[in-house]
Formats: sequence, structure tokens, C-alpha cells
Amino acid sequence: MDTADAIALAPAGSPTRETLVAELDGHGPMLLAAARVITLDTAEAEDLVQTTFEIALRRLDDLREPRAMRAWLLTIQTREAFRVVRRLRRLVSLDGRVAEIPSPWVDLAQRTDLRQALGRLPRRTRAAIALHHLAGLSVADTAQALGVSENTVKSQLKTGLGRLREELRGG
Repeated sequence: MDTADAIALAPAGSPTRETLVAELDGHGPMLLAAARVITLDTAEAEDLVQTTFEIALRRLDDLREPRAMRAWLLTIQTREAFRVVRRLRRLVSLDGRVAEIPSPWVDLAQRTDLRQALGRLPRRTRAAIALHHLAGLSVADTAQALGVSENTVKSQLKTGLGRLREELRGG
């Protein structure tokens, strides 16, 4: 979807609508990276980002603080991801691959081990790790995006990172 189409779809009435729509484009790569970790599938992640943009464009006037657009978009995306998974859980078995997890390691084997370890985490724990560590959201923003308390996010991060460390050390 190009910017002209996005502006046409966005609700009228906001004087900074064109500016906000143009800013959406800059968040695409970060949304895609987070979606890949949450969904473990590139095609599904791309669909999720597209759906996130469509929802965001329809609800652009709901954005109270334009500086918080990234957290707002990640909240929309995460909730949509869990909604889709709940709806399709009985019909579709998701692929266990994770693509393009940025890591400081150059070694391909280590990146593969990390992808496999992430794939073995529960979806909500993986989402918490992706939103907090990959997308850089604070614990509070991660909790809001996941619709849980900050303590739940802290617990998921601690548990998830512990399991990743354990699996990566053992491998």
C-alpha cells in the first residue's frame, strides 16, 4: 500500500493526518521483525503487518500521543496476532521457523540455535521477548501491548530468557 492509498483510507478530520500516515511507513521494518518473532512465519508476519497498518489507518484518530506511535502500532499488531491465532488454532498448524532475528553473532549455527530456541517458547513469552528486546518497548508498553500486567511481562521475560539461556548453553 503506498502513501497516497494510505492517506485516502485514513479517517479525515485530523490536521496532521498526512504526517502521521507518512510516519507509519517508517515503522514497517520494526513491525515486520516483531511479527516474525511472534508468528514464526514470514508470510504470516507480512500479513499481520498489513492488517496492523489497515487497522491503524482506520483508527488513526484514536492515537492520543503521536510520539507513542510505535507502542500503539505494536499494541495493535500483538492483539491482532493473538486474535488470529485464537480464531485459527483448530484449522492451521503454524510453521516452526523464525526468520531474520537480528543477533550480534556472526555464526550462522548460533543464529539457527537461537531461532529454534525461540520457536520452542510459548507464543506469549516469545511475544514479550520480541516486543521488549527486539522492538525496544519498555516493560509498561509491552504489558499494554499484550494486555497483561507489568508483573506478568517481567515474569515472562525472566522465564523466557532463562529458558533461552539454558537451551543455548545446552546446545
